[in-house]
Amino acid sequence: MNITHLISYATKSLCCVALGFWSGCSPSSEEQQQTAQLPQAHALLATDFMSLADFQLVVALRYRKTKDSTHGTVDLEYKNNGQTISSSLSDGVTQGDISDARDGSIWDKVRLICSSPYAVWNRKKLSQIYMLARHRPALFGKNDAAFYDLAQSTMRQIVVTDGAFTNFRDSLEKGYINTFNHITAQALITALYDEKIANYVATVHERHHMPQLVSGLFSKVQLKDTLNFPVDNYVDIINNELGQELGKFLKAELNITKTTQWTPQLTAAFLNALHEYYAASFQLTLIPYTAQDPIIIRFSDKLQTIQKGKSYI
Repeated sequence: MNITHLISYATKSLCCVALGFWSGCSPSSEEQQQTAQLPQAHALLATDFMSLADFQLVVALRYRKTKDSTHGTVDLEYKNNGQTISSSLSDGVTQGDISDARDGSIWDKVRLICSSPYAVWNRKKLSQIYMLARHRPALFGKNDAAFYDLAQSTMRQIVVTDGAFTNFRDSLEKGYINTFNHITAQALITALYDEKIANYVATVHERHHMPQLVSGLFSKVQLKDTLNFPVDNYVDIINNELGQELGKFLKAELNITKTTQWTPQLTAAFLNALHEYYAASFQLTLIPYTAQDPIIIRFSDKLQTIQKGKSYI
């Protein structure tokens, strides 16, 4: 163990004891087994909502424990098609904090250890998920595929009909692509690892991009911003939950384990099952993937490389 690792380990122990949450620093026991079911609630499109008030007609928001604009908790409840989807977001560690710890000084790492021991214990998994979400052609070839590429490809699989793109905005980044990106990524992370780490990744991402989500204390500029609109983030939170439910269901349905080889056949089957969910949600027809599709082959190869266990960050 080198000096950096020794300092990190010692500091982690001291922080945990001092803050009284040593049990939270140890790897958790296996999650309780839950019956995985295909979600009945339909996915959401951010482009369907013109304002926060419009969104609240579909998803209930409740703010509590609010101290200021960046501290508090928001509870979301979405009832659709006989199912209730609930989620909560509180202030805490963000994606930026993790990046600072990765690229910063030993003290940046110490701060992350104290504030989020879960990230430290799961740094190998988080590094693999990070690689799945990013293009790294130096490691995976010039045609490297990431989660976002799958979302773009899925939109291109939509059969153009009179009802498919009634709203022009649906074809833009905040439309189908954003919904497909969040649900597909969360479903894959849940199937590859588990729901807990999928939720962790989703949470630190949303906190980073708009910390005011937890309080609802948005500025007038934020409420009118077409690029970073609070409704977009709240839609993402609900879609993340739906993605995790799909991931649990498909993990059981396709018998996916830690040792499963992600062949092109499996990847195509997994993504085609998501296609069926998207089709039901938005009354679409999507062309199914085949094991011979280039993006399926590229992403399968990347999954299998990452599964070899290497840590990249």
